[in-house]
Amino acid sequence: MIAPNIQQEILNLLIDLIRIPSTESRPDEIHRCSAFIASWLQKQGIKHKLEVHNSTPSLLVMPQKSKTRVLLMSHFDVVEVDNTSQFNPYEQDGRLYGRGSIDDKYAVALSLVLFREHLRRLERDGYSQDDICFGLLLTGDEEVGGTNGAGKIVNNLDTEYFIALDGGNPGHIVTKEKGVIALHLEARGKAAHAARPWLGKSAFDVLIGDYHRIQQLFTRQTDDHWHRTMVLANCHAGNGSTNIIPEQATATLNIRYTENDDPEKLVEEIKACTTSEVILDALDPVFDSGPSPYLDLLVKHSGGAGVGFEHGASDAKFFSINGIPGAIWGAQGNMSQHTENEHIEIKSLNMVYDCLEQFLMEIQLQQEIC
Repeated sequence: MIAPNIQQEILNLLIDLIRIPSTESRPDEIHRCSAFIASWLQKQGIKHKLEVHNSTPSLLVMPQKSKTRVLLMSHFDVVEVDNTSQFNPYEQDGRLYGRGSIDDKYAVALSLVLFREHLRRLERDGYSQDDICFGLLLTGDEEVGGTNGAGKIVNNLDTEYFIALDGGNPGHIVTKEKGVIALHLEARGKAAHAARPWLGKSAFDVLIGDYHRIQQLFTRQTDDHWHRTMVLANCHAGNGSTNIIPEQATATLNIRYTENDDPEKLVEEIKACTTSEVILDALDPVFDSGPSPYLDLLVKHSGGAGVGFEHGASDAKFFSINGIPGAIWGAQGNMSQHTENEHIEIKSLNMVYDCLEQFLMEIQLQQEIC
């Protein structure tokens, strides 16, 4: 059972992290958040490594010599806000509110304190950080795709299993997430005066026709929604004038697909049914982790959590590409991430801490016996 002083320390650390507005539009604040975490680690005497790729900071806290059996992953960047008061956290009715409270700064705070407490126990028994069974990866770009954080660092990691504390909930362990296709359409028409539409061709009409044809590739519906989906995220036509037939129009599509789809083939099908130019911006793979004894152990200590899928996407995809099994799991935020109501249920934070502590203590004991 988590001690009251440990719970309060995690909450205090989380509050300090939330107060740093570490959004993509504020890169200096992302670096300030990274420096804050590094300073905390230094004060605790915990060895760590700062990696910066394309100006994106990430922190690694690892055993110094032995292989990492489990990696706990979280991120300290957050999505943009319309209301900066979200960077002023407050506690109410058993919840802590604020941007990053559930996505994902609680996991950073929890992981740091959990690592320190685990290390202190080892040190009392004559061991050191060289002997710890798990490590931490804290990244600064998950909300914008993770390419320069987990996407770079995973290539040099030696771990048997990972847990991304960035989704699911105490009763739901995620082992599968959809892949993502990001693309945009560029339609061309012929400009003319709005008073003489017969002399022109609206690029927006071209775009609408293409969009309706693409929709026919996404007609399947199931009760669990585990099928490919498509959303027109934004579109634009014309140059701002109100009396010209638009000569150009663009639309951005966000497509989510499952392991039952061939993403390259799907992109070709979209190209074949449209007259607009189709430009592929990104193609992220499905995360699909198979069975693992570590998953069995996590379920054992989770208090009866089920195992299933989620429709979102996370940095877990980079581990899947490299053949590293893992899971996405975490505290309860009642689907409030990315909203003005973002919060974490404090009781669930305590539950996750207790479960991870027992999970890691059993792995540590197995390692010492071996």
